Amino acid sequence: MSSQAFSQQTVITGTVKDQAGVTLPGVSVLLKNTTTGTITNESGAFSIKVPNSQAILVFRYLGFDPLERTVGANSTLAVVMLESTNSLTEVIVVGYGEQKKSTLTGAIATVNTKEILKSPTSNVTNSLVGRVTGLTAVQSGGQPGNNAATISIRGAATYGNTAAIVIVDGIERSSFGDIDPNEIESVSVLKDASSTAIFGIKGANGVIIVTTRSGKEGKPKISYSGNTSMQTYTGIPKALSAYDNAFLINEANRNDGRAETWRADELQKFKDGSDPYGYPDVNWFEEVTRKSYLQTQHNVNVSGGTKLIKYFTSVGYLFEDGIFKELDSPYGIRTTPSYTRYNFRSNLDLNLTKNLQVSVRLGGRLGKRYQPSGLGGNAFAYDNVEGMISRILQTPSFAFPITLADGRIAQNPDVGTNIWNPLAVLTRWGTRNDDANTIESNFNVNYKLDGITKGLSFKGIFGYDSYFTSNMRRNANWAAYIQDRTTGVVTLDPGARNINEPLGGFISTSSGNISSNLQLGFNYARSFGKHNFSGVLLATRQLNQQEGTGLNAAPRAVEGIVSRSTYNFNEKYFVEFNAAYNGSEAFAPGYQYGFFPAVSGGWNISRENFLKDVTWIDNLKIRGSYGQVGNDGLTNANRFLFLSDYNVQNGGAVFGLPNSSVSSPIVVVTGNSEGNQLVTWETGTKRNIGFESRFFKNSLEFIVDLFDETRSGILTQKNSGQVIYGLTYPALNIGEVYNKGYEAELNYRNRVGAFNYSLNTQISFARNKIISRDEPISTPANKLQAGNRVGQFYGLTSLGFYTSQADIDAYLPTTIPGVRIPGDLKYKDIDGDGVITVDDTSPIGFSRTPEYTYSVAPTLSWKGISLSVLFQGVANVSSDYILAENNNGAQMYEFQLERWTPETAATATWPALHSRTVSSGNYRLNDFTLQNAAYLKVRNAELAWNLPQKWVKSLKLNSLRVALSGQNLYTWTKFKFYVDPENVNTSFTNFSRQSVYPTSRIYNLGLNVTL
Repeated sequence: MSSQAFSQQTVITGTVKDQAGVTLPGVSVLLKNTTTGTITNESGAFSIKVPNSQAILVFRYLGFDPLERTVGANSTLAVVMLESTNSLTEVIVVGYGEQKKSTLTGAIATVNTKEILKSPTSNVTNSLVGRVTGLTAVQSGGQPGNNAATISIRGAATYGNTAAIVIVDGIERSSFGDIDPNEIESVSVLKDASSTAIFGIKGANGVIIVTTRSGKEGKPKISYSGNTSMQTYTGIPKALSAYDNAFLINEANRNDGRAETWRADELQKFKDGSDPYGYPDVNWFEEVTRKSYLQTQHNVNVSGGTKLIKYFTSVGYLFEDGIFKELDSPYGIRTTPSYTRYNFRSNLDLNLTKNLQVSVRLGGRLGKRYQPSGLGGNAFAYDNVEGMISRILQTPSFAFPITLADGRIAQNPDVGTNIWNPLAVLTRWGTRNDDANTIESNFNVNYKLDGITKGLSFKGIFGYDSYFTSNMRRNANWAAYIQDRTTGVVTLDPGARNINEPLGGFISTSSGNISSNLQLGFNYARSFGKHNFSGVLLATRQLNQQEGTGLNAAPRAVEGIVSRSTYNFNEKYFVEFNAAYNGSEAFAPGYQYGFFPAVSGGWNISRENFLKDVTWIDNLKIRGSYGQVGNDGLTNANRFLFLSDYNVQNGGAVFGLPNSSVSSPIVVVTGNSEGNQLVTWETGTKRNIGFESRFFKNSLEFIVDLFDETRSGILTQKNSGQVIYGLTYPALNIGEVYNKGYEAELNYRNRVGAFNYSLNTQISFARNKIISRDEPISTPANKLQAGNRVGQFYGLTSLGFYTSQADIDAYLPTTIPGVRIPGDLKYKDIDGDGVITVDDTSPIGFSRTPEYTYSVAPTLSWKGISLSVLFQGVANVSSDYILAENNNGAQMYEFQLERWTPETAATATWPALHSRTVSSGNYRLNDFTLQNAAYLKVRNAELAWNLPQKWVKSLKLNSLRVALSGQNLYTWTKFKFYVDPENVNTSFTNFSRQSVYPTSRIYNLGLNVTL
């Protein structure tokens, strides 16, 4: 086309797509430096008149970087826009409102639905780790329906309750992990005082804000998302064969001066398998578990709208299968644990008049978790998966055959205490069903009051949530038979396993609660030239009615006033004030309310005149904040700690002569503990300074935050008081913890032709120190918690192995229970008293909460094909998960083949072995058995293909995407005990740390279709 052809205005047409080749409707197309413009239609097409070939078109679309294109000698343009990574024009959801990212002065990180959906996990909490700075998520187990990660924000600043509060669509809720990820628009993490002070008495541990999707103006868009996943476990303990286990038992017996358990001919039978019923070799974990099991997830949603009404509706389904095989049960027990979840959501936004907007948010889910189960109701309840796993892991290969030759259940009480046949445990013990029904609703009203003053509006929100849970169990029993290994004679188990009893009656329990939340107030936003003001003032009241009796029957209530005021000049200089005056009924009258203020400011240096000609700097901003926030999530189980609970005890006082006494009732303090009228919340004093920058046309971004916090008033049990007080001291707000750290994020992205590449790297560090925690006066310095981490492990310090009996005799005496033999761990005399005692414990390792969390995430894309990988790791973290021979069944593991013996003394990596019933100091917590739980994982990977538009259009579709993805694909770690280093049983502490359902490695095939 010649330049003369542009002598009069010419029509330029084109299509706008994203980098995956999907057309973009609603893109603004503007002739630069004019008011001439248009928008793309539903197919991403546009048409616009331009004056000449030098004309420049500017393309803008929410969530994408602005793009300029010179028309040149083209009458048709093919435009590809790049998705923005935290564009400065992006609107971020904050406490009780929204703010433009460029105006933020607080420490807030956000992840969008696209990143969340890359992870094919059943619980959203497991999709966040490595994607948000300052957030640590630890998944300690993998049971279907009970595999949520424990989330902490900026580590732990208290030894009390460290849980962040969760806000979903403006209403505080108990959790968000079971929301269908297809329903989520974004997740914001609020970390500093500026962003959390508005939550007042609740915000000190940070805030997680989940925003669900809304409809957008346009014709109805129907989307389907389907995923089929193959799961396998990330790791399991590697048990020894029957021969190796029996051989080592003999060795352990010799070490302890005992007779060998197994004769040479018996060892040979274990080795050659010549007598599989008398001398079996059964790897029980492999026998009852399977290598792979399914997970499926489906979602259909419809969105769209007009100027009057916008809508988003969604229906989701999830099925997550379990690790155990589908074994035959004579009682009809399903042996495979599973989880089924149904999600629904309906979000409506209505513009009833030009000033009145009303919106409704309805969300719900029904979760059904099933598992084979044992007996419950006592200290060692087996109605949980940890109990079931513990029976399997502690059953050694030599214990007994799967069944006797005639099919009867084999068992042998001589193997160890409560060592039951795992086949019977799964097929003949019982069932458990847990249901959880959730309804969450919001009703929002916004009325513009421009008639009073421009920018003022009234805001009202009412949230009403209903939660109901139920548990149903049935129990059974089985007859177990013992076959004498030598004679083959079979006898009935003399214990409780002596009769076949099918499933009995139902044992059912249920509970529920109803929560309501009311917010009424005003928003204000207005600009006067270059002066920009905004404000929020709201009254809030929240009630949570739970089932209970007595003091626990009262609803839990929080109410108060929250506010935010912001000002900026030309988006160059910023100042913001946040404050909350709120309180809780958990405290005594006169001590229920507190004031929580925060101030923050910022300076966008890149908008200064002295940098206006520096074209390679796109953004350069410094911000800082200071303030106080509360935490009323007290960990004490009592409802009202300010009350002294009394009861009348009959016959407590006796008067009169021995032969004519009279008893009189007395009033006593219940639980031997009186109330504390002064009990109150924790207070966190937080400081934060941040630096944000973008360079080279936004291709390079660097963000860093430095922070610290002093948490005071932590509820603490008084341990230094005098015994003569008579009663147990009440808990007092006397604890203090100091926490500090930093976060850094580096993003780089670029494009060469149709090839796009990017790299995101993150690192977060948080270290805490207990300043004050009331401890007994006589506590040795090496055992004090003050000065050490929250959750710090304390144990003995090893100096290697004893090399001989002479080495033992020449070393210090010990009062630690257990025999000492060559090859045992030698411990250091920490307190210098010349004796190894329990007082020689001192801080070892770290805690279970990582101090470092980091990630590296490269992404490549070419036309419609994309590849992304998330490498994520943690450091400075320890685990007390341990495998050893001192379990009920003397189960041993492959690493114990490297134990200490006189012949392997120079190369041994594990102490000498002991008999199961012999006490040994080797397994008192120490720095040798405490594990380094640091790791680096291929946490997530996704290879996706957006099919070409010409293929998609021929199928009458808008887009079609196919993806292969994976989660927890590979782990590098020094952790010794085979399982995922995050895995540890902390829920049911009557069982061992290794009694844990392993987390899953997931291979997923996904399909996304949009009509």
